[in-house]
Amino acid sequence: MGHGVLLNARRDGALDGLRALAALSVLAFHVWLYTWPDPTHPTREGFWNRFLFEGRIGLVLFFVLSGFLLFRTRFDLRRYFARRALRILPAYWFALAGALLLLWGGGSTPGIRLPDASSLGLFAVFGQNYSSATIMQLNPVTWTLCVEAAFYVVLPFVSRRWVLPLLVLGGLAWNLLGHELAAGQVFTKALPAYLPYFAVGMAAAAWPARRRSSLLAITGVLLVVANGVWHSVAAPRVVNPVLAVLADLPAAVGFGLVIAAVAAGGLRRLDRLSWLGVRSYGLYLWHVPLILFLRRLDLLPLSFVPALVLVVPVAVGAAAVSWRFVERPFLAGKLAAPPLPRRALQRQPAS
Repeated sequence: MGHGVLLNARRDGALDGLRALAALSVLAFHVWLYTWPDPTHPTREGFWNRFLFEGRIGLVLFFVLSGFLLFRTRFDLRRYFARRALRILPAYWFALAGALLLLWGGGSTPGIRLPDASSLGLFAVFGQNYSSATIMQLNPVTWTLCVEAAFYVVLPFVSRRWVLPLLVLGGLAWNLLGHELAAGQVFTKALPAYLPYFAVGMAAAAWPARRRSSLLAITGVLLVVANGVWHSVAAPRVVNPVLAVLADLPAAVGFGLVIAAVAAGGLRRLDRLSWLGVRSYGLYLWHVPLILFLRRLDLLPLSFVPALVLVVPVAVGAAAVSWRFVERPFLAGKLAAPPLPRRALQRQPAS
């Protein structure tokens, strides 16, 4: 998610730090979710449950980062799509095989949802989002990769400043239609619903901050917090059309401001998380299958803090293996991006 030039030694470490925070946020959310006796009915009562539920917002940061990193790509289409494929497919297929090995046959374990074997081919081509029989099955976080892959396909044709407001308006209209139709997940987890988030990241690249701005970062963080408070106290989307239409757009704008601050040279201490940020794709891919496998073996504590202490090193280890033996070798091939001179981050092409 949100993958940039990962073999460039001069890449921005603070941006990697943001990617690490996004991955850890999603991991914490899923640890919280899958430690409930019935993960399909967690409670959101009480401050900590509401706080941990909002860890889901990390996926919005990933979408905004993708829009930011890829907006300035020079679209030699053959090379662009080859780089995208090298970046996401080998690690994805590796994790998909791992999920099958860890989870197949464990359908009686709370949280494990397995598709019919005849539909596994959809997962290989990011097609699981387009069938109600496969969406959110096996490794449920991969629904976001289906959205990312669809975004990669359309990006070369919408990568213009004047298109960005249309992407936002189109996404909001899609959400309104989904609310009015009481549409299911195949509709609500399709690319159009998330175009506003990508567009925010693209806007942050198109209109970059000219200098470091703590005000941008502070405003961005406040918007993300406000988004979480709003979601924790508002009526559910099924009865709240404003929440259904805007979804997490305030958080996306907040993340866009934070990314702009990083691009302008602020928040440099985030580079302390760069090691994990570089490996965040593997962390994202592996953490839920590992959580569910531990639960299948009755090794996962059904309490958040002990479970988090167990899961983090296991998931980070899997991410390190994925990076070292799968992602990095493919990215080091002929289509890897050459080293770039240090320039403004918004001018750095993504790979």
